[in-house]
Amino acid sequence: MRIFLTGASGYAGFYAALRLADAGHTVTGVVRHPEQPRLQALRMREIKLIHGDVAEPDTYRDELEECDAIVHTMLDKKRHFETDRALFGALESLSPRPRRRRFVYTTGVSIIGKVDVPLLDETIEPNPAQPISFRRKLEHEAFALKNVSTVVLRPGFIFGNDGFNSTSTDWFAMAEQGDPVFRGDQEKGWSWIHVDDLAEAYRLASEADESVVDGEIFHIVDEYRPRCLDVMRRCVAAAGYPGPIRLEAPIKGDNISMWFDQNAYSSSRKARERLGWTSRHDSVIDSVDRLFAAWKAAQVREAETVA
Repeated sequence: MRIFLTGASGYAGFYAALRLADAGHTVTGVVRHPEQPRLQALRMREIKLIHGDVAEPDTYRDELEECDAIVHTMLDKKRHFETDRALFGALESLSPRPRRRRFVYTTGVSIIGKVDVPLLDETIEPNPAQPISFRRKLEHEAFALKNVSTVVLRPGFIFGNDGFNSTSTDWFAMAEQGDPVFRGDQEKGWSWIHVDDLAEAYRLASEADESVVDGEIFHIVDEYRPRCLDVMRRCVAAAGYPGPIRLEAPIKGDNISMWFDQNAYSSSRKARERLGWTSRHDSVIDSVDRLFAAWKAAQVREAETVA
């Protein structure tokens, strides 16, 4: 298939592009900053990158017209409605095909927020008080598109490889700076997912028969459910920090503490049963030493590339 992918320079999109290319698909990614050194790894794997902005369909419309599937991995934090709706409009304007193009849309299990259930699944509606619950409205709009077959993936907290935008690597950085701070409920816990396992879910969702995925939501998480504070303690220890972690209240401007200060344990049962997907990696807490080594290696490589 010819696959058009947004967010190729981001965490989920970068590894999704690699996995889709490994599976034999022809992948084109749209990026706003094509000069980023890490993108060379995609070009070396025959992934085409075009300079464009998802909010401006004219910058990528020709590529979109030629594709069989669209994988949307990015969130525009400043223009979330405007950017996604620009893409939705572009999809509806494409030339119709007898077999509709597949649209894989990404949100996250954390859009649900604080609800009185022990385990989140795809049937639970978001708490309107959750600051990012607006993404549920965008899910509905994506499902309403007529010109594409839409499936939604909701990942847990992502970790693994270079840790480009992972909370786990934020904690490594805090440890190296000598002042790790944990904010919020000390008993909260999240479901996590290794970025390579998420990439495999993108592959499966792109390739699946329409009858399996059209109009469906899938939570993509592993089956381990550690407390966040326990994960952070392992992260700072792996980074060589010997002291205590400061425990503080959530603070405005710190989105992790403000948006995600609740349990986000989730089940991937539907993805396993319907998509044939499974998580193959160790838990985040059991992988910490390897994660830290991978993050440090990525930092060295980036420094050498820039130099």
